[in-house]
Amino acid sequence: MASSKERRQRELAEARAARQAQRRRLAHRRRQQRLAIVAGFIAIVVAASTIAAILLTGKDDQPDVAAAGAATTPTATAPTATAPTPSAAPRQTSRVGQCTYTSNGEAPARGATLPAAAATVDTSPATMVIITDAGTITAALDAQKAPCTVHALRTLADARYFDGTTCHRQTGGADAGISVLQCGDPTGTGNGGPGYGYANENTQGVTYDRGVLAMAHSQLPDSNGSQFFINYQNPTPQGAAALAGNYTVFGKITKGLDVLDKLTGPGVEGGGSDGAPASKPKILSITITQGG
Repeated sequence: MASSKERRQRELAEARAARQAQRRRLAHRRRQQRLAIVAGFIAIVVAASTIAAILLTGKDDQPDVAAAGAATTPTATAPTATAPTPSAAPRQTSRVGQCTYTSNGEAPARGATLPAAAATVDTSPATMVIITDAGTITAALDAQKAPCTVHALRTLADARYFDGTTCHRQTGGADAGISVLQCGDPTGTGNGGPGYGYANENTQGVTYDRGVLAMAHSQLPDSNGSQFFINYQNPTPQGAAALAGNYTVFGKITKGLDVLDKLTGPGVEGGGSDGAPASKPKILSITITQGG
């Protein structure tokens, strides 16, 4: 029969073994949690990189000194585009109220010009009417929160910049994370723009849900131009995280979601999740009215 001292030693050894086993379990759980966090972060980074590539406009996603050089379109591949001759002339700037528009050294599509300078910018409610070959889409534009974007788009619309253009890109499906139709390039290539850029605005506390309109831009700062995208379905959580804070939201569709569905319903040409829309959507005209 074991003595009291022996029983006590055995009890202490068992307690020590139990504590060591518990520490090992806790350490294993912490390692698993760290791995899960790292995996989640990697997934978000990959999604953000993919979505950012999708929504880039074509010409400016090289460093500033190479903006007039080889250009990449917002596709999985990176075809080059013919570059305009670099100019030694200083960049021109136009200020409209607090908005600054700066030429980027590229040849503007359709002869667009900088918005005329003015002391103030209109922040009154605006309405955008997009007439497509499938019907009419109407959107309310928020010139209070995105005055520079709305003013630039209204200036371009007044000059019939968007008339007779195609929406050149569609992205969607479970693997894509986002469901967007990209428009606003008169060349239909993803490389065209107005020849000037301006800064992001209204990017915080916004969503990119179905019907929301937002600006596409390049990797360069202040590179919003004329290309915009329309969200035709809500993004996945990963897609929403990748979009968050990166793209100017300037309006939302109030009428014509059924028309948007007609344009995007056929999906991407040839299948897949990203490429030219199978419906070959055409914008017949865009008009933007503001105030009164």
